[in-house]
Amino acid sequence: MIIVTNTSALPVTSAAMQFEPGENRFRDAQLSTGKLAQISHHPLLKWVKVEDRPVDDRPAEKTKEAKS
Repeated sequence: MIIVTNTSALPVTSAAMQFEPGENRFRDAQLSTGKLAQISHHPLLKWVKVEDRPVDDRPAEKTKEAKS
């Protein structure tokens, strides 16, 4: 997954794409190396590649309370 962060308060257009303020998440295949290069040169945009991890949607185990 690639996360592009727009640090401005307004949407920013770069690499023929519009990025909303804050984090914008993409699958790796959605952004080519050419688009990432254009994003890298924009002063208000930063990108980082993170490892995809499955979401664990099981409920957390309840802790057992000690009896006094």
